[in-house]
Amino acid sequence: MKKMPETKKQPTRIRIINECLSIKGSYWSKEQLLAKMANQDLKVSDRTLEIDIADMKNCGQLQYYAPIKWCKINKGYHYTDPNYSFDKLPLNKQDIRALEIAASTLKQYEYIPIMREFTTTIDKIIHVVNRVKKNNSDSLLDFIEFEKTPTAAGLIHMDAIIDAIQNSKVILLDYHSFERARPVRTAIHPYFIKEYRNRWYVIALKDETGEIRTYAFDRINEIKESVLRYKSNTHFSNNDYLRNCIGIHMGNGKTEKVVLDFNAKEGKYIITQALHHSQKILSNDKNGIRIELNLIVNFEFISIILGYGSNVRVSQPQHLKDKVTDIAHNIIAGYS
Repeated sequence: MKKMPETKKQPTRIRIINECLSIKGSYWSKEQLLAKMANQDLKVSDRTLEIDIADMKNCGQLQYYAPIKWCKINKGYHYTDPNYSFDKLPLNKQDIRALEIAASTLKQYEYIPIMREFTTTIDKIIHVVNRVKKNNSDSLLDFIEFEKTPTAAGLIHMDAIIDAIQNSKVILLDYHSFERARPVRTAIHPYFIKEYRNRWYVIALKDETGEIRTYAFDRINEIKESVLRYKSNTHFSNNDYLRNCIGIHMGNGKTEKVVLDFNAKEGKYIITQALHHSQKILSNDKNGIRIELNLIVNFEFISIILGYGSNVRVSQPQHLKDKVTDIAHNIIAGYS
């Protein structure tokens, strides 16, 4: 077996040295440090250990500047600053805040199977951040609350679908759509995964028809491997497939120009958080804001329009105006 170069092992050796010297009141001889490394299958010479310690103290690239001294009385290396640790370097206040928010955001997704393997790492980051901030600083989490959503159904299938995509496998779904009384077995060539409003979907080629279809995780009863040959994605770019729509339904696949009129109050929110990347402001005055969008008119988009109630009016296209009007009439009829 080819040996790993000593320089490649240096981060591991430095981590071991730091762990030893971080024990308050401890002093470590060369022999003790070398023995600690040997316990982790690292055979290191005296000279290599001396270089590592020198790099920890003085290397400008590492930027540790560790306060390591040799104590003649106790015959060992130690940190002259008992509070020093790599855990506290090289982070400034902005770095700490960014790390805390990032780690806490990731923790919101710990229920996703593929994220479980990172849970320990995320917890370590949060632990490091808490140590770095010192006791006189309040945690950001004390005054930041992230949106909490219930665990999405069907996530037990995540690993199997990811494995199929990564290894180009056809899979068989026992798929129970809302329109059918019982599940139907379907062979698909999965291409990519999409989350929308805490629901997960796989976009795939349906083997039987050659159509690109969207399958919801929560409607999959079972997944099995197929012996069919996998057909690679030559139909679209994963990054662009849903670019022209909101949500996951492609409708007829044709983009349209949509013009919406918002009242002045609601329009302020629309300016600060666009409905779609294609959004353009056509007019903005005391009477309200008119925007233009170029997208696929689908169920999700219509639902968003309805969510604004009387604060928005569809100007064009006519078929969208008629659709929203019909739904509004049906809502009124339901209360009469």
